[in-house]
Amino acid sequence: MDPFLIIGSFVAILLLAVFAGKLFPAKDILSEASALTEYHRYEPDAQVETTIVGLDHTTVLLPLVSPNGKLGVVTKLGDKLVCRTLGFGDLSSFTVKSDTLSFSCTDFTYPNTTIRLRNKDMERAKALIDALLPKSGAPNAA
Repeated sequence: MDPFLIIGSFVAILLLAVFAGKLFPAKDILSEASALTEYHRYEPDAQVETTIVGLDHTTVLLPLVSPNGKLGVVTKLGDKLVCRTLGFGDLSSFTVKSDTLSFSCTDFTYPNTTIRLRNKDMERAKALIDALLPKSGAPNAA
């Protein structure tokens, strides 16, 4: 195959991607208000205690008052939003590295989530996530 054709194809694809990105930018950020609106569309009866918005505005944690002991998660994937309600036993592990919290779910359709947080929000988020993890040796409460 001619190298000129390969290079020309890559340049054309690159130009098309840049043009599409400029023409159709994903400007919407995930704010507290938009996360609450979207989550209430997903779970209309939920009562949210507070919101923990990530620094990059792609993930929001929503500690729930009702249903009690659950955690709502709204994640922005491109121009789509994914809402989940996590309860006891839905998480398998979590890790913290400086300002980044990552947690893994037992559900294969939602394997893991990463969220960057401010220091004041990190402790609260760690406590919320830790409460949903099954403890080794503890009886399953579910």
